[in-house]
Amino acid sequence: MSQESFMQFLVAMRDEPARLAIYDGRNLSQLLFHAKSEGFDFSPEDVADVVGMIEANVILEKDHDPFDGTSRLWREMWGRRHLGYLVDSCVRRYSDQELRALIPSAGSGAA
Repeated sequence: MSQESFMQFLVAMRDEPARLAIYDGRNLSQLLFHAKSEGFDFSPEDVADVVGMIEANVILEKDHDPFDGTSRLWREMWGRRHLGYLVDSCVRRYSDQELRALIPSAGSGAA
């Protein structure tokens, strides 16, 4: 299981809006099951770690906001399903190379 696989999953969701629409309504257990059947292999811990890295990076590096309840990103998630918010408000703001660089093992030599 890997953070890299979850990042690949997020890129696939970013690049295929119809696929994102299908996954966005699923809970975490359903998401893990269906993603695995499509060849992705990540755990709930991988999801939490990657989401935390992406959100923190958006707040601190992209938006230059304080890491607290006043950040613009937190307001963007209100009333939205989490996967859709994550892809639309965070992942879309990155190039593939920037996303790979967020994953420590992927950013140090993977092309």
